[in-house]
Amino acid sequence: MQHRLLRFHGFAFIKWRHVWSEEFLALLLALFVFVAPASASTRLENRSLFMTSSEAGKTTSYTVGFRYMTPTPINSVDMLFCVSPIPYEACVTPPGLDASAAVLSNQTGETGYSILSESVNHIVLSRSQIAIPASTPSSYTFDTIKNPTDTSQAFSIRLQTHTSSDATGTQVDFGSVRGQVEPGIYIETQVPPQLIFCLAQEVELGCTGTNDTYYTDMGQLDPALTLVAKSQMAVGTNATAGFAITAVGTPLAAGTNVIDGLTAPTASQAGVNQFGINLVQNTAPAIGGDPEGTFANATPTADYSIPNEYKYVSGDVVASSTNVSLMKKFTVSYIVNSNANLHAGVYSTTITYIASGRF
Repeated sequence: MQHRLLRFHGFAFIKWRHVWSEEFLALLLALFVFVAPASASTRLENRSLFMTSSEAGKTTSYTVGFRYMTPTPINSVDMLFCVSPIPYEACVTPPGLDASAAVLSNQTGETGYSILSESVNHIVLSRSQIAIPASTPSSYTFDTIKNPTDTSQAFSIRLQTHTSSDATGTQVDFGSVRGQVEPGIYIETQVPPQLIFCLAQEVELGCTGTNDTYYTDMGQLDPALTLVAKSQMAVGTNATAGFAITAVGTPLAAGTNVIDGLTAPTASQAGVNQFGINLVQNTAPAIGGDPEGTFANATPTADYSIPNEYKYVSGDVVASSTNVSLMKKFTVSYIVNSNANLHAGVYSTTITYIASGRF
C-alpha cells in the first residue's frame, strides 16, 4: 500500500512536474472550493410572516418578507402553503386555508411582480423584467387569504425563487415561514340605548331635578288680557336619528265650549279666542325662553320656533333633533285669548308631551 501511494505521488508531481506546478494545482483546488457552491441553493434570510388577523377561519391579509441571497437574476417566486416547512416532505394543505382569491396588494424591495397563478394552497409570483435582486429585504402583501381552521398546529409557507418566469426548473434560493391561528379572544361591550326626558314647570338642564309642579292657574279670562303660562322640558338621547317630542291634548274647554287652538303660527290678539304655544323667547307678550344647551341639532320645529307667533295642533312634533343630542332644555310658552261672548265656565286642558328616540 505504501509503495502504491509513493508511485501515485511520483506520477502527479514528479513525472508531470514540468506541466503542472504544485502552486497551480493548489490554485485549481481552491477554485473548486469557492466556485462549486455558487451553483447550489442557499437559504433566504430575514424570513417573516405577518398576519393581520390570526383568528381561525377569518379572511385576512398576509405579508411575507425575506431577503434574496444568491446574486442570480430572479423572475418568479413560488409560495406553497403546507403543514410542514420541510421541502422534501409531502405537502399537506393546512385544513381550512384558502389562498385561491389572494390579491397582491403591496410589494416592497424587489418589486414588479404579479400573481401568475393561485390555488387553495399555492401562489406563484412572476415578473417580466429579470433582475438580480438587491440585498435589501423585500415583502409581499396578499389580501383575502382565508386562515386555516386548525388551531392545534402551526402551518408553513415554503418559499422558492427561480430564474424562470413560472417557478419551474432549478430553484435558486429557498426557505420557509411559519404561522399559527388561534380561536381568538372576544371582548364585547355595549352602550345601551338611552333617552332622558323630564317635564315640569321648571327643570334642570340635565334632568337632575325639577320643581315637581305640573299645574298652573292662568287666572281669569278677560277680552282685554292675554293669559300666559310656561313649562319646561329637557331631553337627551344617543339615538342615531335623534329624538322627537310630540304634544298631545285638547285645547282649553269648559264642557262643550272650546277655545280652539291656532292651526298656523299666529300673533297673539286680545279679544279673539286663541290658544297656542311656542318654544322660543317672546316679547308680545313677554314670556318664554330660547332653548338651552350646546347641541345645536336639537331645535323647536318650524311652526313652534317663531317669536311672538303661536300655534297648537294636537299630535304636532314641537321639537326634534336629527341625531345624537345630549342634553337640551326647552321652555314652552302658552297664551290664551278670549272674546267677550265666551260662555262662562272653568276652561282647562291637559297637554301631554311624548319624547321618542329614533334608534
